[in-house]
Amino acid sequence: MPRINIQQLNNYAHLFKRQVRTTDLNYSSHLDHANVLKIIHDARVECFRELGFSEKNLLPKSNKLVQIVIGDLQAQYLNEGELFEELLIETDFIERSRCGFRMTHRIKSLKPFGSLDQFDNNSNNNKHKGENAAGTTFKNIALVEIGVIAISPIDNKPVELPDYFFKTVGLNKNFEISKIKL
Repeated sequence: MPRINIQQLNNYAHLFKRQVRTTDLNYSSHLDHANVLKIIHDARVECFRELGFSEKNLLPKSNKLVQIVIGDLQAQYLNEGELFEELLIETDFIERSRCGFRMTHRIKSLKPFGSLDQFDNNSNNNKHKGENAAGTTFKNIALVEIGVIAISPIDNKPVELPDYFFKTVGLNKNFEISKIKL
């Protein structure tokens, strides 16, 4: 069976930071796949808050109450997340439709490499052994893409989103897929 391949963006508009907690781990002591979805949910809620709306009200400046449901989801797991790793969850909007949009998330962590440990040969005392990295790089943990549908909370039917909403999230009518990394 072929694996899915989610495209990474060159840049993401929103950043959310979170540490891997003990409750995020599975029986193999790495980040559980179900908790990856909870983490991107937290990132999505924070992204919406920064933009001035919420999952329960996409159009707070109008008199119309519009909520969201998730229509589909794809996840590509790339590496294990480990306890206490500092996660960087990047989020952006990549596609629009009449009654919804697609979002993409990249979860990564900073990974130290090399060593700047200092050794004191005169006192036979090693200082900062293994604690002083020469630098850091990123380790991609997961890529997740979700399809979001705007609905009325009264009848649960899809609701057309206005252009000003898409402009707020960076999806103008002339939106180009130039964000996608080739």
